[in-house]
Amino acid sequence: MARRDAVRCLRCLLYALNLLFWVKNLALFQYFGSLLVIFCVELASAVWTYEEPSVQRSDMISLKSRMSNFGLQRYQWLTHTWNSFQTEFKCCGVIYFTDWLEMTEMDFPPDSCCSNQYPGCARHAHFHDLSDLHQEGCGPKIYSFIRGTKQLQVLRFLGVSIGVAQILAMALTLTLLWALYYGRKAPELDSPTLPPPDDLAVVTATNGTSAEASKSGCSRTNKGSTNMASKPKEFEMERLHAAA
Repeated sequence: MARRDAVRCLRCLLYALNLLFWVKNLALFQYFGSLLVIFCVELASAVWTYEEPSVQRSDMISLKSRMSNFGLQRYQWLTHTWNSFQTEFKCCGVIYFTDWLEMTEMDFPPDSCCSNQYPGCARHAHFHDLSDLHQEGCGPKIYSFIRGTKQLQVLRFLGVSIGVAQILAMALTLTLLWALYYGRKAPELDSPTLPPPDDLAVVTATNGTSAEASKSGCSRTNKGSTNMASKPKEFEMERLHAAA
């Protein structure tokens, strides 16, 4: 009874191991497929957003729509940011300095748009000499500034590192699947190959013929040796008769 229970437990364990190996192979295929899909989506999104004009255009429109909050009490941080950026990068507006007149209720741009800043310089330049205002917009410069920040470079490095790690994981998964597949087929390849029945008959007949030939050769050799041994005895008998 105990032996039967032990055999049942061993059989259940073997079934569980077979199921585990089958699930492991299936999970490896699913893991490789999910990694491949995620990598393709990441690569497509990176290529699409790297130099896509529509993305830049939407960013410009979004930046331009927030210009109406310039100078408001609630958005002092935005006012300070615009003034600092226009002064540092020597630009005015998003595309052109007329964006301030278009998107706000101001009659002239902020004083931070002047090349030579002093109180009221923008009003004087707008009505008298436009050359005192920065003609280039800040949109492209903001975009270039954001793309060149250390934070974005770190994000790019992390993205490239994750992509390389995914490629290595897919390569290792393929290697493991290859090893499992061909490791399962190895015993079949190493098994001895038997010749067909006709070849077996030919081999048997050949072996039998060679055996008979070897036997006949041995018998002839034995007979020859017997004859050679009997000749000295006859010679001795003749000598004895002659002496007598």
